[in-house]
Amino acid sequence: MEVRRLSPALGAEIVGLDVVGGVDDASLAAVHRALLDHQVVVLRAEGLEPDAHLALAERFGDTEVHAFFPNLGAGNERISVLDSDDGTRASMWHTDETFLPDPPMGTLLHARIIPEVGGDTLWASSTAAYDALSPNMKRYLDGLVACHDLSRTTELRFAAGGATAAQYAAAVAEDRSSLHPVVRTHPETGAKGLFVNPTYTRSIVGLAPDESAAILAYL
Repeated sequence: MEVRRLSPALGAEIVGLDVVGGVDDASLAAVHRALLDHQVVVLRAEGLEPDAHLALAERFGDTEVHAFFPNLGAGNERISVLDSDDGTRASMWHTDETFLPDPPMGTLLHARIIPEVGGDTLWASSTAAYDALSPNMKRYLDGLVACHDLSRTTELRFAAGGATAAQYAAAVAEDRSSLHPVVRTHPETGAKGLFVNPTYTRSIVGLAPDESAAILAYL
């Protein structure tokens, strides 16, 4: 097994590890180490079927049923299906499901159908973003808390004409929101990273609306 760095900010490819037949404890520990070091890891897994996909995910912790994406159905509800032909694709920067009290520590994606051109999945390092901030901005953000709300996705669709007022009202009434620090510290590495995103983060608690909006837009 070899770990090859892909870019300066984040990302590495793991070569020489076959995950289709299962992963032993030593290999899993090496993958976990690579994930801590590089934040995103990619490997080839041709022939990976849903059961093996789920089994691999469960080696890292508890798995969950996504809040709104379609899935593979009975027995495989925890495997979501994103198909650009059906419109189920993510087109905005986000961290998955930050409206939950305990958002997932990561996501395990398996690309099944890849276009010849485009269709890229992009990643950004929130720790690199935090490190790039000025000392004064870091002090300003220290201790701030933001509200993350699932209804924000419907709000954005409503603003673009893709949702009705009734759908927007229903999403707000569902009240699926949580508070999280604007800057989080990784429990294993100690690295600090920004924890806000345009998909779910509604506001920073305790700031005037215009100040909150300006800070979030900047971050």
